[in-house]
Amino acid sequence: MHHLTLDEHLSAASLARHWVCEVCPEEHLPGARRWIAELLTSELVANALEHGRGPVTLTLTHDREGILVGISDGEVTIPAMRSLDPQAESGRGIALVDALATAWGYYPSRITSWHDPTLGQLSLVETDATDGWPAPTEVADGSPAAGMLDGKTVWFHLAPG
Repeated sequence: MHHLTLDEHLSAASLARHWVCEVCPEEHLPGARRWIAELLTSELVANALEHGRGPVTLTLTHDREGILVGISDGEVTIPAMRSLDPQAESGRGIALVDALATAWGYYPSRITSWHDPTLGQLSLVETDATDGWPAPTEVADGSPAAGMLDGKTVWFHLAPG
């Protein structure tokens, strides 16, 4: 599993696009699917930066079934498809994700950093041992632990072919 935290700057979407292609091997995301992964990542990062708050964190995992990309931010508002005027200049990101991803969705999360045992980094994210995908940290009384940030993770899956 790979992780990247982005700063809020104009080149963040571009950095995210390049990062997805760098960390995902060609056999797990060949040809045009690679271009689609770049596009969807860019759209969701742009949405997180424009409408979200706090750090934006990307997570990517890949195997023979394709890739799974998650974009986490500190805003709890969930993404939604919108009806748009054909002349509208924005608002098509989720429609693109819906049309091009094998599957997509979101879940509420409380995330400040991802756990990387090789770096000894502290983490507030639990990892499901069965598939390695991070799950939101749950607090027994339902309240966020000190330093936790309420937010969401929007994810998409792309099959290799």
